[in-house]
Amino acid sequence: MALPDGAQAITIIDSRTHPDGGPMRGRVILRPAAAVVANPTAGHTVQGDAEGRWVAGELSLTVLAADAEGYDPTGYTHLVMERPDDAAPRDYPVLLTTALGPEVDLATLAPTEPRDGTYVLVPGPPGDDGEDGAPGASAYQLAVAGGYLGSQAQWIASLKGAKGDKGDAGTPPTGDTVGATRTVDKPTDEQVVSSLALQDDDHLTLPVTAGGRYAIDAMLTVDGDPAADLLLTLAAPPGSTGHWTPGAITLGVSDGTGSIRLTRYAPGAPIGVGITAAGLIVAPLGTITAGATGAITVQWAQNVSSATPTILRAGSWLRVTRTA
Repeated sequence: MALPDGAQAITIIDSRTHPDGGPMRGRVILRPAAAVVANPTAGHTVQGDAEGRWVAGELSLTVLAADAEGYDPTGYTHLVMERPDDAAPRDYPVLLTTALGPEVDLATLAPTEPRDGTYVLVPGPPGDDGEDGAPGASAYQLAVAGGYLGSQAQWIASLKGAKGDKGDAGTPPTGDTVGATRTVDKPTDEQVVSSLALQDDDHLTLPVTAGGRYAIDAMLTVDGDPAADLLLTLAAPPGSTGHWTPGAITLGVSDGTGSIRLTRYAPGAPIGVGITAAGLIVAPLGTITAGATGAITVQWAQNVSSATPTILRAGSWLRVTRTA
């Protein structure tokens, strides 16, 4: 008879091979150590053996778990009696509790041959929680027990050791890594004549990596025709985001005085700024997140075409610091 709905049961499965190499055949009997197991509330009793057979090498046999809720007694073992056809029988006890799960392979429960000296350990149900232990002594109390005579405040103060020697200076990060600063110097003058087309500066460029965020500043020493002025931008790889500002005098100045242009521009967006024949400093700065691996480059040209050269002087520099 099948067990009633809701009864906690375990299904024993097995698919081992018969000693002759074919599928296992024969029967398996599970005999509970308790003669009768009863659930008074459900009006149900279980007694006697449960028997299953290997069919085409497969066995499936369901029995009541030894700790099924509502049943009494609990914690009993089952005697497994293997009776294969044309092979040696064997008997061994197992503890079938809900801790094993709803299904268990007989091979994980069956002991090895006695001559091997090892057996499969079958876990039992978890025990009750133990009582909490008494609180342990504090570190200060242990120190007093060991002979310390001072107060707790004195003991805490004693834990601080003498100041150590000053460590060696750290090594600043290098390369295209977070925290690293790279600077490129312009070794020679460079000039543009009668050209409005932005060009890469011959020297002021630094490589960057996709996804990196960079703080940028530069010092550009520029002179030329005040009527031509300077067209300038900070170019970056495709897809880059961020902002920059030229940090320079506005257009149309002749003596180096005027309003400072700090308007915010996107990478690669050009803007005209003022210069003079006597020379001015242009100090662009910004922050750019590289959209691809490439370079951040100073690009410049004349804002108004002039036969008088616009010159970016040696000693100008570009500085890039990776911030993220």
